[in-house]
Amino acid sequence: MIKKLDHDTNKYLKKIRGKSSNRFQAFVRSEKLSMGIQLLKKGEDYGEPHHHNDEVYFILKGHARLHIGGKDFKASPGMAFFVPRKIIHRFYDVKNELVFLFIFAGKDD
Repeated sequence: MIKKLDHDTNKYLKKIRGKSSNRFQAFVRSEKLSMGIQLLKKGEDYGEPHHHNDEVYFILKGHARLHIGGKDFKASPGMAFFVPRKIIHRFYDVKNELVFLFIFAGKDD
């Protein structure tokens, strides 16, 4: 059962900005859904070989490129991306601080 229903993402961002790596914070974890916020700094790449679950990224701030299964996309505020499970994907060419929500179908594993 999810105990907290509202989340201040600005509080989470403040916490992860001080980290040198792994700048993300999951704040919803249930059997059917995981959600959190992630930050990438200018010039940073972030790649995942793949996840076992479908996922969605929603860009809140910044500009970058996102490679999903052989296609490249511009990532900018307001854009949302669906990444099917087991598809290779990565953020690259991060122009400035990039902040995005991530949502996984099922547990984030």
